[in-house]
Amino acid sequence: MANYRPVSNVSFPSKLVERAVAIKLHYYLSSNDLLPSCQSAYRKHYSTETAMLRVWSDILMAADQRQVTLLALLDMSAAFDCVDHDLLLQRLQIYFGLSNAPLE
Repeated sequence: MANYRPVSNVSFPSKLVERAVAIKLHYYLSSNDLLPSCQSAYRKHYSTETAMLRVWSDILMAADQRQVTLLALLDMSAAFDCVDHDLLLQRLQIYFGLSNAPLE
């Protein structure tokens, strides 16, 4: 048992608060139509499969119209580590109308 460690070091109340904030934020963004229409992440009934099907459909439609198609894939897995967090907070406040409490 000494070799095992908890999956998360965050306390249970913190997880509940995080979940409640995530639900409220998602509701706010979706009800005010602030999520991009092509975004698949963090949305109900959207997944990597639906994103892939959308891309595949667009490629096939372009091929039917004899258009040249180029697909560039970027690995953005560590992109958040490079974000200027002050700028991120500023944009969340300006573009999405979040007040001080959620930003804290």
